[in-house]
Amino acid sequence: MKFKSIFITGALVLSCGSLQALDAPASPRGELLHPQQSFTELAGRQVWNYQNELLGRIKFITADMENARLVEVVIASGGFFGVGGKLTSAPPSAFKLDASKQVMRLDVSKARFDAAPKYQSSDIAHYSQPERVAAVHRYYGQNPWFNENAQAGKNAQNLRLGHVARTDDILGMSIKSPTGKYLGQVSSLMMDVPTGRINQVVDETQSMAGDGRFIIQPRALRYNAAHDGFVLNESFAALKGEPHMKWVDQSREYFQEESSGGRKMQAGNVSKATR
Repeated sequence: MKFKSIFITGALVLSCGSLQALDAPASPRGELLHPQQSFTELAGRQVWNYQNELLGRIKFITADMENARLVEVVIASGGFFGVGGKLTSAPPSAFKLDASKQVMRLDVSKARFDAAPKYQSSDIAHYSQPERVAAVHRYYGQNPWFNENAQAGKNAQNLRLGHVARTDDILGMSIKSPTGKYLGQVSSLMMDVPTGRINQVVDETQSMAGDGRFIIQPRALRYNAAHDGFVLNESFAALKGEPHMKWVDQSREYFQEESSGGRKMQAGNVSKATR
């Protein structure tokens, strides 16, 4: 799929290039950095502090899909040609978008960043450990959006951290109806890192009934029992009534919502076009 191949390219660029100390943020890369991005546009993006010290590059992002929340941004730093480096996580709400330099900013000194808890990518179980995730948020002076001791509830302060997965692993997961009918697969996640939210899921379908990309809300999805796919309480006919998304240009700054008269909107305001 197109979206998946873009991610793979970004991952290869990150793994084949060593992180070097620079005096100032590099010139903008090809894809424009705007408030709402897909993960494929963020992979490999440089992260700098406000003292113009390079902290690393975005390696991957984890998300709690059923709460439509980003959980951690994992930064790769050090090493040589992607080998022997370290992974450090930070809460999405600690980041700021620097549109002029096309980088992400993290308000932390280099020394404090180097002393931050490291991310254990080999221990998948710790992705969803609320106490650990909450401690990472507080290390950077951010309040966790969930209550690690609360039962799940409607109040935002009582949200319980759900199943957490890497966004690059979520890409390509199947979406099926409750009866098991195939409704497509996740081809892109539209994310707003500074607010820590997943705004839209793009469901790409390929079938005899037609193909397309449909914008659906992340909270409409729930994981299956194996956490390797999603269930959507809609039929394929109902899915075809969802907004149909099409990128207008290569920068992905604009999209058309074809089922609503082909309106053209900036990607940062895409959530206003959905139900």
